[in-house]
Amino acid sequence: MVTRSAIIFSASLLAMTAHGTAFAQETGAKSEADTDQGGLGEIIVTAEKRAENVQRTAAAVTAVTGESLVEKGVVDLRAVQSLVPSARFQQEGQSTQVFLRGVGANLDFANVEQVVSLNFNGVYIPREGTSAPLFDIERVEVLPGPQGTLYGRNAMGGTVNASFVKPKREAGFSGVLEAGNFDLFHGTAIANAPLGEHLAARIGVDYTHTSGYMTSGAEAKDDLAIRLGLLYDSNAGFDMYLWGYFVDKSGTAPNLVNKGTNPTTFAYDENAFLRPNPWDDTRTGALSALAPFGQPKAEDLTYKNYVAGSEINVDLSDNVTLTYIPSYFKLDLDYGYWLGGVPAYYEIGYKQTTHELRLSGDSDAVKWIAGAYYYWMSVEQDVRVLPGTPFEGIYFNNNKGIKTGIAAFGQVTYNISPSFRAILGGRYSSDKAEAAGISFMLQPYTFDRTFNRFDIKAGVEADIGPASMAYATFQTGYAPGTYNPFPATPGNDNLVKPAKLTSYTVGVKNRFLDDRLQLNLEAYYYDYRDLYIQAFDQSKLFNPIFNAAKVEIYGVQADLKLKPTRADTLSFSVSYNHARNKDFITPAGDNYNGLSPAYAADWTVSAEYSRDFDIGSHGYLRAQADARFESAFYADFIHNLGTRQQPYVKANASLTYFANNERWNLGAWIKNITNEPVIAATAFAGIPGPGTAYLEAPRTYGVRLGFNF
Repeated sequence: MVTRSAIIFSASLLAMTAHGTAFAQETGAKSEADTDQGGLGEIIVTAEKRAENVQRTAAAVTAVTGESLVEKGVVDLRAVQSLVPSARFQQEGQSTQVFLRGVGANLDFANVEQVVSLNFNGVYIPREGTSAPLFDIERVEVLPGPQGTLYGRNAMGGTVNASFVKPKREAGFSGVLEAGNFDLFHGTAIANAPLGEHLAARIGVDYTHTSGYMTSGAEAKDDLAIRLGLLYDSNAGFDMYLWGYFVDKSGTAPNLVNKGTNPTTFAYDENAFLRPNPWDDTRTGALSALAPFGQPKAEDLTYKNYVAGSEINVDLSDNVTLTYIPSYFKLDLDYGYWLGGVPAYYEIGYKQTTHELRLSGDSDAVKWIAGAYYYWMSVEQDVRVLPGTPFEGIYFNNNKGIKTGIAAFGQVTYNISPSFRAILGGRYSSDKAEAAGISFMLQPYTFDRTFNRFDIKAGVEADIGPASMAYATFQTGYAPGTYNPFPATPGNDNLVKPAKLTSYTVGVKNRFLDDRLQLNLEAYYYDYRDLYIQAFDQSKLFNPIFNAAKVEIYGVQADLKLKPTRADTLSFSVSYNHARNKDFITPAGDNYNGLSPAYAADWTVSAEYSRDFDIGSHGYLRAQADARFESAFYADFIHNLGTRQQPYVKANASLTYFANNERWNLGAWIKNITNEPVIAATAFAGIPGPGTAYLEAPRTYGVRLGFNF
């Protein structure tokens, strides 16, 4: 068995001998190094709120370029999962549950916020907004571990940052057209125009149509997104980037299917689905007796999301910059769906404003950043089971939910010597939560609490070779307390205590063989206190949130990336993540010590290979294949029957012709080649049960045309 001490000792030894590296996966970078020297090139990231080479960032950043996202057919956040080690980016209705290294939040109820934050252009996006399409993207960055210093309350488990392509000072028109199975039509069109010496505008439109993955027609897409951008750059120390987008989804909502019952014997069978086709959510024929409330069907979906933001930068001197990032977010969502044979209804509305103001500076001895942050969020939610029947019940109701917060933060990197640096940071946060609604007992409840917290970061970096860096970091993060939706009494408070995470990481980053080989390693240990955790049992109207007193997580992430020739690229990563409850006994005396938290697989292994073939003077052909293995995991902390995902492998491939003038490309792709059914958000109970699960997409394939003029 891999032990924590062995992991950290091994990482420390590798750091001292310059043979390891922290995991920083670079995908799809195109640079002069690629063209002239055949090397791996570099990716510039802003994970720590300043632009720097990902290989010089003292953190396990996974960075993926927009070109690579298009080539791999990644059109939303969920599909990024295949590119990130030890991660689950999975569907729950129109939400995306994000788990990094076993840290995340399940269930899409308003009293459980994300603990891995998604940010668009530096703006926090609430959970139901995470299903917005990804298009015209500069890059996506994934940063695991608590980021309490720079990102605050929703980044206890890490951050996912997506940056849009900014307007450019040149006219251009580009896009993508795709067609595939399930009646797929997907089109993206981007127009860019200079509007003078200092001003440029950019507009993008993205549309997706599919028939439903589910046999009933559920999970069909009819999604439209429009994005606008305006960039003013004075070339004299002042620039302003304004952006906004609108998303309108009017397809059908996904349904959950039953898992864990043999359809022939009706005996428990953990890996069985009710139909030979796992995505068949109907109950016709011999299964009609399992449809007491009618046949599951495709329910209409209404989703409208409006977002606007900006980034303003002012150079106050040669090495001091003032940055201001305001934003506005509004979302209205409602749909019906089926939990196996049980109908349900989901409705939620958000309004949010955020403001971040920061100063940053850079000198020969010191890099620093200091800032203030404010947010206000309003959320109303109603989730019901068996709507419109005599058995209608409330799963969750919140007719008033207000969250506000302020924070002050700062971080300093000091050069102790030309090759050795120290990092120190801190953030003070004050978060207030107010709520009112109707409990499952049809009684009114209220909640009003304020939570104060100071998070810290301390670390060191050392250059240990011409292209090698070692680091060690200590940092903390927290999630504000929340509530259970029932009336508080003197003997039964509805408070759920804040969750806290303390992490220790060591790692190294290396480039060898004239920039052709990257070898990276990071080891980590997380002390996770008062994790708030909830399991969903659809046979119960009330599913309480508990605080798990202590969860211990430790592991390693390793990455190898090799470009032996200009035509070949090989990537391989392996992640071991040991997450277990150390002290988790519920008030009723149920003991879950020794069990893994939800969606925390021990092993994740992925590999990718691509090769370019010259086929004349006009272009080249790129063949690409990748595969990802994930060991078994459970979808809830109880390890209920029907909630276990068996180990699986998913593989994808593509073949694309690129014109040398970069004006167009044409390719074919296939995803989930073996049609592997993999669970996403999963609940206990059902008809017949024992579990009901959202499923990741089945095998899909298609052709793609890209153009750039």
